[in-house]
Amino acid sequence: MPEVRCHFFSVIMKTFKSIWYIIAAFFFSALNMIKDLKLQNLPSASALIGLGIFFAVILIFFIFHLLRWWRTKIYIEEDTLVIARNQLSQSKTTVKLSSISTVNLQQNLFERIFDVYSLQLDINSSVTADKTDFNLIFDDQLAFAFKDYILAYINEPSQERTASLEHKSEVIKSDPAAEEDIISFRFKDVILHCILSFSIAGFISTIALICAVIWSFNNDNPEISRMIIPTLLSIGVATIPLIYKSITAFFLYYDFTLKKSGDKVLVSYGLFTRRQFTLPLDKTNALVIKQPLQARFFNLAYGEIINIGLGDAANHQAPLFCLLVKPEVLQHVIHQIAPEFVLDKIPEHSPKTALIPTFIPWAFFGILAVIGFTVFFKGWIGWLILVFFSLCAYFSSITKALTLYEDKISITTGIFQKRTITVFYGKIQNMSVRYGPISHKLGLYKGNVSILSSVANKINAIGYFPKERFQAIETQIISHDSFAAQYQQHQ
Repeated sequence: MPEVRCHFFSVIMKTFKSIWYIIAAFFFSALNMIKDLKLQNLPSASALIGLGIFFAVILIFFIFHLLRWWRTKIYIEEDTLVIARNQLSQSKTTVKLSSISTVNLQQNLFERIFDVYSLQLDINSSVTADKTDFNLIFDDQLAFAFKDYILAYINEPSQERTASLEHKSEVIKSDPAAEEDIISFRFKDVILHCILSFSIAGFISTIALICAVIWSFNNDNPEISRMIIPTLLSIGVATIPLIYKSITAFFLYYDFTLKKSGDKVLVSYGLFTRRQFTLPLDKTNALVIKQPLQARFFNLAYGEIINIGLGDAANHQAPLFCLLVKPEVLQHVIHQIAPEFVLDKIPEHSPKTALIPTFIPWAFFGILAVIGFTVFFKGWIGWLILVFFSLCAYFSSITKALTLYEDKISITTGIFQKRTITVFYGKIQNMSVRYGPISHKLGLYKGNVSILSSVANKINAIGYFPKERFQAIETQIISHDSFAAQYQQHQ
């Protein structure tokens, strides 16, 4: 493909990101200037100088990003993506197309106005698994051209890559019949997902915050008043992001659709910011099935797909491939897009004796809470915490489950929310096993397995199970090939 530049819109966005805090400071200063004008006072000389400095800083940042944009060229040379920048110091970034794991398109509200897309590329790297590796802004046609070219290269067998990739990318883009509709969600389905998947922790924290505010206003103790303000601020800082995420979930997952094209999964959703994920299945590390607390009452679950690199960097999570549906419907969706991940065995739950080693650490911290609140505050609060911790230990123990297949493993964990991850043995990077004196007497071990993923899904805990289960997992990890080879065998 010929040398191109990113869209000029990228200059505007980068300039704004560089000076947004300066704009915020100027905004508050401008309010004072407006107040002076209302009092029929001319702005002071220092205010005018500050205004001049403000515009000068904007101009400097704009020129910097403009020159950087002008001197940066992007092109594909054979099997390599090249980003070359020729300034005072030259730089050249090269990426093998075969190392690209996900190709995503994103378009927020401002990008829609300019008819541009953000082309987001993730590569096979654990170092950058928590962020998007490349974010390139192109116009509509160029963004799709790059996307289709890269996907055509990834899909093409190595012995046939000498063919014209440009022609193949045009075929992919102009052949909507190649895309198979799997599932889509209506307005009410998205609303239901948002209601049943909102953060319980955020809800409880909000209720606690409101109760604490009411109690503090009705209390005349000055010592408590001094303590309550920083406490409320801390709770507020922790709570607001959870509330914001719950409210904006509707705008995020609006018009959710799932399609399949060959060995790729196509996921798109969003109202103001439209996201389109193209995920090659041969580079999929795992599938995750989640049941939030509210959804468990209605026997509903949703699914996430974990590819190498973070799919949805803006929300720090793996991209969803299905919203809340019945478990049998979710398994049917999985059967359509990736039948090798279907779960068709009854999981093995932790033995009843596992409740003993599980309960001990929870009880320890609960007893500390009882002692602390009894001595320094209200003892009944400590007893409530102990009861709550005891429930957490119980639910944690009965939720943990394990299912061993010939080529994959399924691990279930959770306390109030239930999470099941399914991963092929060939995708497990390492496994650790440990035990304490009590669990050793009971013949129980616990551990975790690590996969190449973002922090949220990298380490996956396994509950207490007999030693033989971990020996079987270790044997399977050593004996199995990579998932890419397994996937080809399924085709």
